[in-house]
Amino acid sequence: MPSAPIRVVVADDQEAFRAGIVTLVDSAPDMTVVGEADDGPSTVEIATRVRPDVVLTDVRMPGASGIEITPALRSTGCRVLAISAFGLDGDVLDAISAGADGYLVKTERPANILAAVRSVAQGDAALSNETTTAVLTALRQRAEPAQGSNPGDDHVNVHLTGREEEVLDLVAAGLSNHQIATELYISETTVKTHLGNLFAKIGAASRLQAALWHREHRVQ
Repeated sequence: MPSAPIRVVVADDQEAFRAGIVTLVDSAPDMTVVGEADDGPSTVEIATRVRPDVVLTDVRMPGASGIEITPALRSTGCRVLAISAFGLDGDVLDAISAGADGYLVKTERPANILAAVRSVAQGDAALSNETTTAVLTALRQRAEPAQGSNPGDDHVNVHLTGREEEVLDLVAAGLSNHQIATELYISETTVKTHLGNLFAKIGAASRLQAALWHREHRVQ
């Protein structure tokens, strides 16, 4: 019996682009658009009402930005895939910090946009090549300890089990849940359990946040 289609809300204040994304998503046999919005507040209202699997939201919208509404969207239980005309370092990191599961640029190939929706729907992360570069650049800039910082930061007191550390390493390397399960010879359900535990311990809302935490606190 085929699985239910991925339910998607598309939010963008540019009508032509939004219509194009709606057509693209609806053309995929495993997806269906269940709502559209053209500003931040209406995106949250629709997501709260229809409970989609994924909200694909523009970063810059009137009323409230896609970054500003991400925590509210995540609180409805959906995944958030941000998309923007720009792959700016600050926007990407702000989106990830807010809890976005992925970040794409609008010039991404249609097939890659659909692949990203599928990826975040199943709990994995998605980044355009351009935004991956932006993240790595920003992390390199963060790598230098801040002046006056205390080496005894709270990350030292975070205790992860050996298996949680292994899962975190693989998440940071960009592996999907399926790939992690294969690498560690465990089930995907067990991977998800470990992810839930380590996310709670490090205060991460998504695997992208976990990857950033790993880069800041585990890479010497």
